[in-house]
Amino acid sequence: MDGLRAMIVPMKGLLMLVATALLVAGCASTNVNPSRAHAHTGYVDFHADALDELSWQVERFDERTQTFRRVFSELDPPAEPALRLAFPPGHYRFKVRFLNRVVSEPGQVDVKVEAGMITPIRVELIAAGESSVQVKRTNPGGTPYGRFGRRTRIRYNEAGMYRVSAEAQPPVPYQAKAWTSYAP
Repeated sequence: MDGLRAMIVPMKGLLMLVATALLVAGCASTNVNPSRAHAHTGYVDFHADALDELSWQVERFDERTQTFRRVFSELDPPAEPALRLAFPPGHYRFKVRFLNRVVSEPGQVDVKVEAGMITPIRVELIAAGESSVQVKRTNPGGTPYGRFGRRTRIRYNEAGMYRVSAEAQPPVPYQAKAWTSYAP
């Protein structure tokens, strides 16, 4: 009995380690560009024709919870012209917005991801009017009453407001980002 118990304890630890690794890995990887496609993996390239640098936020619809879950979000714009995310083959629904633009309506797109293929998603910013953005800046220092405290300055800036359009294009065989048709 002691020998069996000695074998069960390491197996539990191994199973916990494998389960943790799977949870940490998730189902999507951040902006990737391997030299060749990985087995049982498809890729989605989000690209925009906008001249300015864009800070992407991509969410994937989770069928189990019936909500959108963030799969990529970075304030720093990617160095390449396209944002490439890796997923297991299957059907996905994505919501796309930009963190450095005022977005009135995020873009939504349904995509079928195929193993060893790239599905390009063309994303477009469509002007939807103007918006006023409130900027608060708090500095330590004196107050009008002569006491030490904090001083808050509030400014309003005009900014363009956009609607995001996302359209899936036909899948293409895997290639590095530099060789895609939307690379500069």
